[in-house]
Parts: sequence; structure tokens; C-alpha cells
Amino acid sequence: MPRLHALAAGALLAFSITQAHAAGTASPFTGEWAAMGLSPVVVGAPDAHHQVRATLPDELHNYAPHQVTLAPLGKDGLQSPGHDPQVTLHLVSANSATLTIKGTKPGQTVSLPLSRND
Repeated sequence: MPRLHALAAGALLAFSITQAHAAGTASPFTGEWAAMGLSPVVVGAPDAHHQVRATLPDELHNYAPHQVTLAPLGKDGLQSPGHDPQVTLHLVSANSATLTIKGTKPGQTVSLPLSRND
């Protein structure tokens, strides 16, 4: 029976280390971001290539697609590389960000302040 307890303790320790590692690598962008009167912007965790999937609110579908892939832009930003429209998420503080959408069509520009939706 002691061997079984040792195996269980080892598995629990490995799980704890994995959880701590995952928490340590979380992006400051990950989570829900709210804007007045709109559905939240949802930013996923970075993948192995440091890219994240962002889900934009339906209210912005005239400006940009519902799902966009964003890549790091400096230490405080994410941007859709080589896409039209270009979507940028810039971290202003731990709890605020700015979502900017710039397209080539006339009037296809949005700058939206966001706050963490926790």
C-alpha cells in the first residue's frame, strides 16, 4: 500500500508542476475583454508558435472576421500578420487594452477601448 501512495503523490506532484508551468506561461492578453455595449472580445492562450486566436464580437463583423489569428507585436501588442483588415490588440495596462481594426475600404477603421471582463 505505501508504494501506491508514493505513486499517487508522484502523480499529484507532476500535475502541480504542469499547472504551475501553464500558469507561468499565460499571456497577459488571455481572457475576455469588454467594451461598452458590445459582446466581449475573447483572446485564447498562445499556441506553440506564440500566436493566439481571438474571437471578435458579432457587432464588428462588418469590419473584421469573427475569428482572427494574432501574432506578437513588441512586448505589449498582438497583430494579425499580413491580413486585411489588420487587427491590433495593444495592452495599455494589466486591465485595459485597445482594439484597432484598419482595412483598405473607406470607413473600415475602428479603435475600441477594452477593459478586462473578470
